[in-house]
Amino acid sequence: MSFSLQLRPPGRLLVDLALLALLLILSAYFKRIWWPTTQRGFFCNDETLMYPYRESTVSPTLLHWLGVHLPLLFLVLLESFLTWRRGEVTSWRHLWPLWNTIRWFLYGHVFNNLLKSIGKETIGRLRPHFFAVCQPQFPDGGNCSDEAHRGGLVYHEAYSCRPELSGATQEMLTSLHVSFPSGHSSMAFYGLVFLALHLRHRRWPLRGSLLGPVLQLGCLCVAWFVAISRVMDYKHHWSDVVAGSLLGAGTAFVVVQAARLEEGHRTTKATASTNANANANEKEKEKEKKKEGQAEADALAVGAVAGKSHQLAHDLCQVTCQGSN
Repeated sequence: MSFSLQLRPPGRLLVDLALLALLLILSAYFKRIWWPTTQRGFFCNDETLMYPYRESTVSPTLLHWLGVHLPLLFLVLLESFLTWRRGEVTSWRHLWPLWNTIRWFLYGHVFNNLLKSIGKETIGRLRPHFFAVCQPQFPDGGNCSDEAHRGGLVYHEAYSCRPELSGATQEMLTSLHVSFPSGHSSMAFYGLVFLALHLRHRRWPLRGSLLGPVLQLGCLCVAWFVAISRVMDYKHHWSDVVAGSLLGAGTAFVVVQAARLEEGHRTTKATASTNANANANEKEKEKEKKKEGQAEADALAVGAVAGKSHQLAHDLCQVTCQGSN
């Protein structure tokens, strides 16, 4: 006897939401799980850490709009429009493409954020503006400006920051050790590459025209601008941006492929079910035709027997009449 777990739609929805909430909690609290963040040391003559501090060209609010809110809104509108155009709004099953798209997008976003957090907290790479913000001081009271610490290849791990000299906030000091990978690049590339791949899959708008590829290229350009702005603002090293971009784009590609496989599996099952129903209907029709043919044959046989009986009675009557004459 085979056993398969087939959840009804409400149960399936609850499972999806529970898994999504679990990933979200794990992603949000990974900093507390891996506390404290890995503290890396530095060389006083490391020129990659000597850049000035600058405000972000792409603020966190703008990043969330570009990487999450706008792609998600566009996906909802697109799937709703396609469902309406097909005229499939009579039951919850017809809204499955809409929910499936939202579900996979959110899963990928949370998972991408979790991978990014793991990289940031465990690697602990220093940002390019480390010296400008930290103004490090060593246990002996010296700093990198002193002749004793300025040269050589001494790797300093014991130090403390002096925010009173740089005017740095606690948030700025905490973020000094989370340069790799770039979170801006990862989030932007995930959301916008997911949207571009989904547009390609749906072949929307205007199949056969260049409007679709132009929109997809626009998504990639926006993601690229967000990524390079992090190098321009001295928030990340170029390798941080490359890693974050590959992480976001790779996650988007894997998630979209998984969604397509699931959609293809559901389509195959639906087609098989439809074919099975069609075959069953054909068999029923054949049975009905056979029954009708058998009934006609029986009727003809009964008619033939009745005709023969009538003829026999007629012949018998003639014989009787001739005998009486």
